Amino acid sequence: MKVYLDEDGHRRLIGRAGIPEDVGAVHREWLFGGASAIYEDFTIGSVTRFGPDGSTTVERVVILSPMQRADFLPGWAPFAS
Repeated sequence: MKVYLDEDGHRRLIGRAGIPEDVGAVHREWLFGGASAIYEDFTIGSVTRFGPDGSTTVERVVILSPMQRADFLPGWAPFAS
């Protein structure tokens, strides 16, 4: 699944993660186990892309807030900048 960073309402594509397409509105990634588990919730949303021919494509994506770390996501692979 593609990963976007949401900065002031503008979404920027930053990489890809191994999140299944059938996940719900939130993906919970467990960081540490035990009695007091620590986890990070990641928002699953949609991004609409418009093609040059006027077509539209809606994709399910992970949307990060500015303070979230993408490297906690399974299979995280950043795009080269």
